[in-house]
Amino acid sequence: MTEPELDSVIDRWRDAGAAYNGPVFPPKPVTVAPMDIEQLLLDTARAMRYVARLYNTTATWLHEFGDIVAKHRLRRMIADKLSVDDHAPLGAVFDCAQIGQNPQEFRSIIAVLQPARKAIPLFKSLESDPAMLRFAKERTGSVGARWRIYIDDEPIRPKVIRPANWIMRRHPDFVLRADFKGDLRASILASLAFDDGATESELALARAAGGSRAQVRNALDNLEMTGRVRRHRSKAGTRIELLRFQ
Repeated sequence: MTEPELDSVIDRWRDAGAAYNGPVFPPKPVTVAPMDIEQLLLDTARAMRYVARLYNTTATWLHEFGDIVAKHRLRRMIADKLSVDDHAPLGAVFDCAQIGQNPQEFRSIIAVLQPARKAIPLFKSLESDPAMLRFAKERTGSVGARWRIYIDDEPIRPKVIRPANWIMRRHPDFVLRADFKGDLRASILASLAFDDGATESELALARAAGGSRAQVRNALDNLEMTGRVRRHRSKAGTRIELLRFQ
């Protein structure tokens, strides 16, 4: 990844509440546009091997705010957009994030991710340093062993994430995602907001959101009833309009 691409990943996590060094947002955060957190997670999987701090910070954010993730849509995006080479870092992050949880929140996402084809260090900089590579291999924990990457079992560190009230005030769309606990309704709203062509028909929306057409139709009934979407029916089909994502 290029340096601007890596900077973009860090900046978006800072905007989502990761307490990285950088521009300080005001104590009373300004409301911003909806954030595509699923795309950020895919970009993070690609960036993690170059920016070591992303691993623990992302796992901690997911541990605290996993309900925000639109899980159906993320599974579809993993299948469509994520290289198999980037599966293991993302799998390890989700695995780390759900340690101690019962039931495990990200089981359905982990199920579509694959371990590395050969054992590698998580952080690419170690590949050229035999001593550090050996050290990383010796310290590899249970999560790393499952994904065939050299990484120790790092604890979740809540202090690296801003408080929930700060994050929710800055991103009102996260409140609704959390209320829906990341279910198909969250994926539908995210697809309508971010995925090209998703508004064209119920079939296109089902494809983008990662659900069946029947599941999406039922979810749309609820979203239309609560005034968040509107369906425009005609002989040519059904178009869906996003009215509000919060």
